[in-house]
Amino acid sequence: MLNPAAGGMSKVAHLELSSRNQWSGYNGGPRSVLLVGHAPIKVGKQSESSLDEFNSQNDMLFQSPKRSTGVMKHVVGGKAVYDAIGPFVKTSVYGSYAFHLPFTKKINFGGGIGLGWSNLGIIQDRVILFQEDDAAYNQFLGNTSSQNIIDANAGVVFYGEKLFVGISTTQLLKNSVEFTDVVTESNFNRHYFLVAKYNFSVNEQFSIEPTLVTKYVQNSPLSADIGARFIYNNASWLALQYRTSNAITFQLGTNIIQNIYAAYGYEFGTGPLRTGTNGTHELQIGFYIGNNRNTAKEIKESKKAAEE
Repeated sequence: MLNPAAGGMSKVAHLELSSRNQWSGYNGGPRSVLLVGHAPIKVGKQSESSLDEFNSQNDMLFQSPKRSTGVMKHVVGGKAVYDAIGPFVKTSVYGSYAFHLPFTKKINFGGGIGLGWSNLGIIQDRVILFQEDDAAYNQFLGNTSSQNIIDANAGVVFYGEKLFVGISTTQLLKNSVEFTDVVTESNFNRHYFLVAKYNFSVNEQFSIEPTLVTKYVQNSPLSADIGARFIYNNASWLALQYRTSNAITFQLGTNIIQNIYAAYGYEFGTGPLRTGTNGTHELQIGFYIGNNRNTAKEIKESKKAAEE
């Protein structure tokens, strides 16, 4: 679904927690929990502070931070992911680093890489065997029902205040699925993503942000999400998306309580499986973290400098 902060590489730190429950009408449907964050860091003498001041007035329904361009940035981040579908469960933890350079005063270009660990396992209580004496499966369980994986992700971005284009890939090392002595013919195929969006201002309060997200995995059909966000005062939004694999998504979100935002999304299928899947629900809550200014100290230092 649409992420209100995706690609928002400002000089403000960002943390987001999301939960996605797919196919709510199907027992054992896909479920995901994602915690992701990133923050700029100071390297050398680039600036006096790594983070910009943000929402210093503590306003409700505050405006989202704008992307910063024309400056060099070092950004560190990380994510923790829990995915489950049927009897399979995967837990992952990644750290990342990105370097952003000004292409022009209004456009930046950046690239990054992430490295991490994943554990793929099977919840044995959810496995139903056609033959209870399945020798291959019993041998598999006799060894282990989980696998530890070291993997990598990578991506590049090209963005301005209104434009964002990103290309990325996950499961870069394309690990084989192996459980101790049991070697399968499966592997973790690379996933490729292309994200493009542009914010058009309608007037001082309203803007529209068309979005295209394409996903490709080897031996799978290309999938594309085509939609737009309708944004009010850069603080609240309604998002609509159509997925070529037969799904429509709605999302409502708003910035609330100083530096916090929240969003709810609902997705329903339009294809043959729409009755069984019975919709997908997603909740997001995010936090923006800016630099806390010491106004009293600034005034004191300014007066001292003026007297000198």
